[in-house]
Amino acid sequence: MNKPDIKLNWPVIGNGHIIDFLAKSLAADQIAGAYIFAGPAKTGKHTIASFFAYSLLCQNRPASAKAMEGKSIELPCGQCPSCRQHLAEEVVRDEDSLASIHADFHLLRREKDKKFISVDQVREFVRVLGLSSFLNSYKIGIIKHAESLNEEAANALLKTLEEPKEKVVIILITTDLDMLPATIVSRSQVLAFRPVKSDIIYNYLLKERRANRSTAKNLSRLALGRPALAVKFLEDKDFYEKYLARTKSFFSLFAPDLNERFAAVAAVLGEKASGQEAAKTARKILEVWQGLARDLILVDFGQEDLVQHEIVLEELSRQARQVRLPAAVRLLESIRRAEEYLRANVNAKSVLEQVAMAI
Repeated sequence: MNKPDIKLNWPVIGNGHIIDFLAKSLAADQIAGAYIFAGPAKTGKHTIASFFAYSLLCQNRPASAKAMEGKSIELPCGQCPSCRQHLAEEVVRDEDSLASIHADFHLLRREKDKKFISVDQVREFVRVLGLSSFLNSYKIGIIKHAESLNEEAANALLKTLEEPKEKVVIILITTDLDMLPATIVSRSQVLAFRPVKSDIIYNYLLKERRANRSTAKNLSRLALGRPALAVKFLEDKDFYEKYLARTKSFFSLFAPDLNERFAAVAAVLGEKASGQEAAKTARKILEVWQGLARDLILVDFGQEDLVQHEIVLEELSRQARQVRLPAAVRLLESIRRAEEYLRANVNAKSVLEQVAMAI
């Protein structure tokens, strides 16, 4: 038997082990009914899930492994009606806008300002996937932030996974595999995504995105193994400026006047922020602060070459001379506790103010 030559047209940086596995699965026509794409945010999970779905739906993909023998196949082809429909959407570059108008491709995500994906959402998702394919092909369902399924929703999904239908594929995307019920994990093919080496991201920004060396170096460090985040920093000036504002707010935490610290918290969080949107923003702020707190400790140990936020190395060095190591460690612990408080639905502003008081 001559194995097919499968070439995947997927715009992904790193995580080649995932690509290789899915390419072999496509070549052998051995497709699981459920997958879990687990790993850090912005490591390519959404992009790979989308292009895996597009490859399964590609109308130029042979119908069986036998029909693929000895052929050189490019997936997705980019030419058939199904592929053109996807390419017209131009959504896969940004996971926050992941969507589809393809009749056999469906996305389930948490509703805005809601903490969980509801059971009603899952039931509708399952119902649509149970309908006949419009193109006599696969029906693909992607669940974004699958860790936010509530108990009822998870149980409703489990019933579908226990009795999988032919040519129905469900992909759960999560940053926290431990938050998913073990019963769902055991019935899925788990693919673990890893952070991408900074030199790989650096070379990509330099060669493919035409960034200058200084920018490529700074952003590859700042992204901390998340290539999609590095690209977002490069392409979205407002997003990058917002990140820098959160970085600046970290140094405001060391102001001698407590009222000045609280004012910095209010400014970076936004006075109108409330509910789950405020909690989401607070989590992003804490992620930035946590990285900077680690950087402070690294600078204190003379490990500047490992610092994530090289863009503010001068300020980090100045602050490290004033903040003793035990205080920096306490700050890091306070930030980690704050993340737990947010998960427990404590008011976002109060959580950030507690961190400001801990210094």
